[in-house]
Amino acid sequence: MNIETQIKNRVGHLYFEAYNGAMDLAHLERLLEAYQGLANSAEVRLILLWGGEEFFSNGIDLLSIDQRYNPTLLAYRNLKGINRFIEALLTNDKQLLMAGLRGPAAAGGVMLALAADLRYAAPSVVLNPHYVNMGLSGSEYFSLLLPQLVGLGRAQALLLEAAPLSAEQAVRLGLLHETIAPAIFKEELTIRAEFLANHQFEARLATKNLLLGPLRQQMPELVKAELLAMKSLCDQPGFAQARADFINKKPSPSFAQVARRNLR
Repeated sequence: MNIETQIKNRVGHLYFEAYNGAMDLAHLERLLEAYQGLANSAEVRLILLWGGEEFFSNGIDLLSIDQRYNPTLLAYRNLKGINRFIEALLTNDKQLLMAGLRGPAAAGGVMLALAADLRYAAPSVVLNPHYVNMGLSGSEYFSLLLPQLVGLGRAQALLLEAAPLSAEQAVRLGLLHETIAPAIFKEELTIRAEFLANHQFEARLATKNLLLGPLRQQMPELVKAELLAMKSLCDQPGFAQARADFINKKPSPSFAQVARRNLR
């Protein structure tokens, strides 16, 4: 995994390029360390999460998990690893956070983006903010972020029907704030980030913390419940079968196929 940081004009840029967008525990520990380096810098007022160019992030690395002696235990440890990173994002009360999605995101990678205060994507980006196709309920503060951003009803549909979302659909729902053309994507986000970091920053930061205060109070209990459910499901045959299908590139049956079978 390639991780790069840069500080310019009070903006900390964090690039993290992983193969297929998937991160194992060692990757996550390095990513958290790089993020903390920016978060602890007195020079940085806004952190811009770029992810990778081909993929923003697809959460934990299922292939590396499946190759180990105890996939269930390693999956759980990886989930706790990505939780620690997203917790660090959500509890950051010193800086603004922005996510720039140049490529698709799935599962924990979507939650990583949603933990940012402002979220922008290229028009071609596709989001899969769900876990059930892998035989899992969800982690990474999904039960806090999704209902808060789109409402309980839409969160239920997103998570249970488990259909992919285009960037345009995600903007309409409020998961993303805007799509920006690829030709100007990096330049435009950098300009916006530098403006936010240098104009009325204190007022923007105070506003952010007032908005997130009630959510932060709920985090410990919600993540405990999420991990308890995930620990149980990691032991179920559905997760093992979904991992095998994913590794062998066998398509999972989708709700959309069933729902539309008589509409053609």
